[in-house]
Amino acid sequence: MKRSNHGRFSRQRQISRTCIGLLMAAAFSIGCGDWAQFGNGPLNPHRKNAPGPQAGIASILNLLLPTGGSFEKEVGVLVDTAGDYYVSSYSPWLHLFYHSGLYGCSVNLGVDGSRAVPYLASFEQMLYTGAEGGGFHAIEIDKTTAPCSLNVVDADMAIGKSESSPKRARDESLYMAEYKGIVHRWEFVGGALNHLGSLALGAGEHVTGGIALYDVSPQYEGEEVLVATVTGNFYVIDHELTHIIWSEHSGAPTEDQYYAGVTVAERGAGHTPLALLPIAARNGAWSPNSGVLRAIDLGLANVAWELTPSNTAAGEHEIVGSVAVLFPQSDYIPQDDGGPPGDQPSTTHPGNFGIPGVPNPPNGPPSTPPGNLSPWHATFASTDTYLYGVDLISGLEVWNYQMRESGYDAPVVDSSNLIYVGDGTSLLHAVNGNIACLGCGVWIDGSLTTASKDDIVKLGLTREWHKGGRRGLVVGTRKEAFALWD
Repeated sequence: MKRSNHGRFSRQRQISRTCIGLLMAAAFSIGCGDWAQFGNGPLNPHRKNAPGPQAGIASILNLLLPTGGSFEKEVGVLVDTAGDYYVSSYSPWLHLFYHSGLYGCSVNLGVDGSRAVPYLASFEQMLYTGAEGGGFHAIEIDKTTAPCSLNVVDADMAIGKSESSPKRARDESLYMAEYKGIVHRWEFVGGALNHLGSLALGAGEHVTGGIALYDVSPQYEGEEVLVATVTGNFYVIDHELTHIIWSEHSGAPTEDQYYAGVTVAERGAGHTPLALLPIAARNGAWSPNSGVLRAIDLGLANVAWELTPSNTAAGEHEIVGSVAVLFPQSDYIPQDDGGPPGDQPSTTHPGNFGIPGVPNPPNGPPSTPPGNLSPWHATFASTDTYLYGVDLISGLEVWNYQMRESGYDAPVVDSSNLIYVGDGTSLLHAVNGNIACLGCGVWIDGSLTTASKDDIVKLGLTREWHKGGRRGLVVGTRKEAFALWD
């Protein structure tokens, strides 16, 4: 297989930028965390230090294959630093589209692709991905030629099926979990993948959601690997994958499905971080705890709290998508991502547009939050048709917002704590996550209810600097990919 020795940018510069942005956003109790490593989805479905569409959607861009065909199911969309799009699905083909929406180039993995989006090392022009058909693939991006090219420069085909997105540590080592519960580690040097180790979680363990990398324990060098399984087990593994440091099994007796994987949430000085584990009920295996959000204290290695949302019937509903972490509420200053002058995100929102056939969002908070809120909040969608806000210190529900239909996917949080979420009818909702009007509806958009016949699978934020900072969302549905712009 072709090897590539093209030079790559140092990760140190990228990490420094990430750390500076986070430290400006908030003074966390634990060192700088790379939030892009904590989730599964396009860009970072949990939180992004950039503003999204503040007043609704004005235009829609459908990313179309030159053959006129559709993608396979479970479409994921990523955006690089140039604003170009990468579309993955269960198909063996992975595609690049230019920011204009024009098709660029494709690569064939030779096996069925994955519902988990790849890891995009944008500064290095590399993609790393697992696949439904197996293997761990390193793909080089070359946009210096016309047309562009995507090339698999190396692949470790000893790896089985994966439904979890790869992650990368600060030392540049790459991690991915196989569906059958084996966690792997690689380095990519000189155009080649070098397998550095693996650890099997045990017989019967399956991993379907995102893993996380986080420096949980100071006595261990590097970030630990956090993995949750569909049998209700949670593991903290050392950086080199030599052993399990500790594990938590509250969900094991009832086989609680941690289907969406792990989101890490920091909670400020004096509070240890949490691993947030939403419980689902996929493949007909219902647990009495389905629909519950469980929080594992990463300092104490036990359950910090569990939340059964107010409109959830535990065991009948489920949380299928990941949890999104909001920016801290105290002394909140809207964060910008270095865009054009005067391009600070708005802290006030105009309400909805009165779309025909679409109900107006609520004019005020749909629930009364307790008066002793902490600054640390998160949000998630449930199949009970509600989007929820939770206080990460107390574990109490602080607001809820009703959608038209069930929520299946992870919400997106922008730099002004505006939350974007799609429901089962492909309606997009923008909801205020700020303390001034928690859970207030901001706008609803029905663009995809007519443009696509499928519900939203993946959702992320994007931006166009060359067009005056136009703000957008990238969307993957069952078989289509879109960019939606304000």
